[in-house]
Amino acid sequence: MPLLMAGVTLSVRRWGAAIGGWIGGFPWVAGPISFFMAWEQGAPFVANTIPGALMGSAGTILFAYSYARLSTRWSWLPTVLVSYGVFFTIAFLSLQWTPSLWQALGLNLATLTLILYLFPKPEFKAVVSKQRRYDIPLRMVVATLFVLALTQAAERLGPTWSGLLTPFPIMTSILAVFTHVQQGSAATARIMYGLLLAGYGFTTFLTGVYFLVPMLPIGWAYFILTLGTLVLNGIAFKLIR
Repeated sequence: MPLLMAGVTLSVRRWGAAIGGWIGGFPWVAGPISFFMAWEQGAPFVANTIPGALMGSAGTILFAYSYARLSTRWSWLPTVLVSYGVFFTIAFLSLQWTPSLWQALGLNLATLTLILYLFPKPEFKAVVSKQRRYDIPLRMVVATLFVLALTQAAERLGPTWSGLLTPFPIMTSILAVFTHVQQGSAATARIMYGLLLAGYGFTTFLTGVYFLVPMLPIGWAYFILTLGTLVLNGIAFKLIR
């Protein structure tokens, strides 16, 4: 996880906010969390988390939209707190109604498509900011602590909450906050938009976990899912270009 966070950060610096956001939209966090849930709790457990995970993914989509909109008016702290509130509102609403896989999948795709249509698309302005030495190490530490907390809590939380928190916006919020502070709201909107363009691959990954993990050895299942995600996100990459 620390190396992934560093790699995504460096890709943002090398190729810009939109492409960096697209790279950050891969299931870098949800994938390992899901894998270790399957390894430790079993395939049936992780399959049962997927409807909740799809709803949690919709919450992450709305988190990104909320952050992009609010970042034009507020500083990073109130923006991220309100955006987290949006995510947890979706999570608590999901607890009141347990959707089937297909219902959760339909809501996820509808939310993603609508938000991509409504998403702010500011004009690109290159912003050069001096990066502090502790920037990447700090991102790595924060991301790792988030992942450790979620994986360790899985057994106590059960499949419903574990599913909702699997796509918790760890990578999304770290990228949003650091970009907001260092480069401003326009760059933040671009990185969030790039991240959401990888959302169809992310959704396919989660849905594939539901079907493949109970059928195949865990390693092979996640290998196939990773390849499928790469293909779909490659299509999204062309849209960014």
